Amino acid sequence: MHATTSYLQAAREAELLATVSGLPYVVGVSTDPLSDEQRLLVEYADPELLSTREARNTLWRALLADHHEVSALVVRAAAAVRLPPPWHRTLSYVRLAEEAEVPAAADDPRVTSAGEEHRPLVAEWLVRAILHAAREQGQPADLAAAAAEADAVIDTPSRQSLLVWEDGEPVGHATVVARARDEVSGLSYMELVDILVEPTADGPAGRRALVAAVADLARAARLPLIGHVVHGSDGGGDRVVDALCRRGWTVDHGYWTARVEELAATLKGARRA
Repeated sequence: MHATTSYLQAAREAELLATVSGLPYVVGVSTDPLSDEQRLLVEYADPELLSTREARNTLWRALLADHHEVSALVVRAAAAVRLPPPWHRTLSYVRLAEEAEVPAAADDPRVTSAGEEHRPLVAEWLVRAILHAAREQGQPADLAAAAAEADAVIDTPSRQSLLVWEDGEPVGHATVVARARDEVSGLSYMELVDILVEPTADGPAGRRALVAAVADLARAARLPLIGHVVHGSDGGGDRVVDALCRRGWTVDHGYWTARVEELAATLKGARRA
């Protein structure tokens, strides 16, 4: 996937655009909101820079030579890209195909919109999801930072939350941001931020009902629906992505992470070889 001209121009004006071997990439230092770790984020790299080992290693060397203050590199890559160790996939963004059928069963639990009175409950579920994602990736997470991130999601103007009910009580939610925008591609979409159903509830039925309701929201807004999957070290994220792809989702793009010291060692080994 190539970036839009407007995105590259904005990156140039912000002094975030660089080139290697005559090909563009967009890079900046990013601070993880939960761990405060300094990372180098490559939000865009020309597809040719990720297409071969030689091209990738040239890019990695350029990045490590110019930035000494970071402890990790994070790179956005197209769905088909597979980076070798020490890189590991940390996030996959998945898109529900427009033609995909997401039927709700007749006996699925009831789904309603969340009201302002449900804000504390939705915030609690979002905090749990944020902390769980951090644990999955072996990252420290501060409860206050997670709460601040959850509040930021809830306060997003186009945020909508749906509740699934059992026995007269809400037992789970789906939260979306209705007018998200991918700056790299220029795509407007509905972002599925989180789905969570309490373990004491009928999880499969609750999730099915929530996904069906969210898919209806996206269709009504005439926006594609995109969500994300967190990848930990146990391979669970890969299994979730595979299961979603069997149900009409496709991988749109992903983020890969490598520790600086491990990547530097790998590059030294490649030079000796």
